Amino acid sequence: MATTARAATVTPELVMELLRPGEVSLSADGKRIAAAVLPSFRDKGKRIESRLWVGDVDGELTEGELGSIPRFSPDGARLAYASERGHDGRLSLWVDGTELGEIPGSVEDIHWSPDGSRLLVLAADIGADRAGADTATKVKEAGTDPDDPKVFRPAQFWRRLWLVDAGSGEARDVTPEHVNVFEFGWSGGMVAAVCTNDPSESAWYEAWIGLIDVDQRTVEPAHVPKWQLQAPRISPQGRVAWIEGFSSDRGVATGTVHVLGQGPVAPEHHATWIEFADEDTLWVAGWRDNGSFAGRLSLDGSYEELAGGEATFGPRYAPAIAVSADGSRAAASYESADKAPEVVLWENGERRALTSLNAEIAPKIASIEWRAHRWTSFDGLEIEGLLALPRERDDGPLPLVVDVHGGPTGCWFWAFAPAYGLPNLLAGAGYAVLLPNVRGSTGRGPEFAEANLGDMGGGDLQDILTGIEALVRDGIVDDKRVAITGGSYGGFMACWAVTQTDRFAAAMPMAVVTDWVSFHTTTNIGQFDKLYLQAEPFDPDGDYTHRSPVYHAAKCKTPTLILHGEDDLCTPLPQAVEFYKALVEAGCETELIVYPREGHGWTEREHQADSWNRMRDWLARQL
Repeated sequence: MATTARAATVTPELVMELLRPGEVSLSADGKRIAAAVLPSFRDKGKRIESRLWVGDVDGELTEGELGSIPRFSPDGARLAYASERGHDGRLSLWVDGTELGEIPGSVEDIHWSPDGSRLLVLAADIGADRAGADTATKVKEAGTDPDDPKVFRPAQFWRRLWLVDAGSGEARDVTPEHVNVFEFGWSGGMVAAVCTNDPSESAWYEAWIGLIDVDQRTVEPAHVPKWQLQAPRISPQGRVAWIEGFSSDRGVATGTVHVLGQGPVAPEHHATWIEFADEDTLWVAGWRDNGSFAGRLSLDGSYEELAGGEATFGPRYAPAIAVSADGSRAAASYESADKAPEVVLWENGERRALTSLNAEIAPKIASIEWRAHRWTSFDGLEIEGLLALPRERDDGPLPLVVDVHGGPTGCWFWAFAPAYGLPNLLAGAGYAVLLPNVRGSTGRGPEFAEANLGDMGGGDLQDILTGIEALVRDGIVDDKRVAITGGSYGGFMACWAVTQTDRFAAAMPMAVVTDWVSFHTTTNIGQFDKLYLQAEPFDPDGDYTHRSPVYHAAKCKTPTLILHGEDDLCTPLPQAVEFYKALVEAGCETELIVYPREGHGWTEREHQADSWNRMRDWLARQL
């Protein structure tokens, strides 16, 4: 259990004052550190403006330029990063305050050569799709003329590797022809990459590991996986490793470490990130239950823990750390239920904070008493999640809001203000909040992650319902005042739940999927639904219709507030419109709120405040 200090009235404006450190980089000697720090909102029509905080580990970090993806040169003397400076909406390559190279795309990753003379850069063509975890919108540069007419054709926009001279800035495309690169690892020779022959976002679900020769611009297919891929890495002597696991979202996959020519290593560790420590060991980080872990994994399967427990470290949806060359120092962003996000350092078995980004604002929004909540589902499977209770409350049962995470192969984790602070706002308004990690979630190994394969809306919905019943039996929750919300897969589940049961007094689904048939032909990830439904899209008697909330909307009696981003490529706006109109026709109380300029979720300051105010009022009226 974690109990926060007394808070003032929690408002969206207070929550949006939180700063969120993301990716962290350490120099090889462990003396210098750089962290990308993001605000909790963006200004109208702009991307979130990440800034670099840079300094000496034994000194202070100071706020610097706009930037992300920090990368120290091997000698620690230079810092490369990506920045939108001068290219609003598109990231270009910068080194030590100067733009370097002419790359006609948006930078997504950077690696230095071992001698520091070159950089290998991954960039997405203008017009390419961003991943669902990164708004699911298109890469475009502000100020360019809009397409008129808009032209759609396959294989238009690719992700390419560019080799850049660190001195002159000369850049050349080194991507093999007809190969798309989603991720890569490089140590100066061959490149290990997550590759596809189709550049579409949907193709990621069927990617393969390729070994790329950047001088010859050739690729050798090295591994065709059963599931999805993340974090390809190659050692100086050519050993190749990656993470492979059943996954719903590019960039936040969780799975088992694999080594080329050897196979899986220590599958009990549900990993999101790896890096070679030497030829025989890997640094590894990932999810464990509701928290993170990080340590050193030998290729023979032995493991030495560096950090773990009821906390989250690294980028919010994919734990990762930065480690010095000798392994004596490691750094990452860090947060827990009672500690706001900061940059921390591990050294000699101790952890110390290097920043105090949120020292002033954290006590003002600390409205929650957090608990781990475990219960037995309908089939005997133990399910766990997090329970947020108002810090100040009476002894009687509370109204409850169930918030279903996205994915579905994701998880709720110990964090200070998850879901952009929605639990903090709800608890501050007097609601209990259940964040369930139902079957299909990460953190409990591959078997549990695959447990809703072909059964979305089946056992996972029963996990939610039995979790509510457990809270009612314990006297924590009022049986008649229960609402459900969630985004993406959580949005589907909220829509599905209210067409399958009258348990909920209110629903607030976000970024929804309501018609799997039309979803398949309008989303940018059409392989997702085929993977998870394990069915044929155009079979009228199959799960594409049977598992679509819109086909069951006539049964819905639950007042439903639908919220959606207008520019969402992942869960397109018509999914929300279909369900809204079906509910209107069924005579069910409903509203549809559409946020312009927003994709898969919304981050504009005014939109975040508006959505909370509408949800608060909806709950007050219905519960």
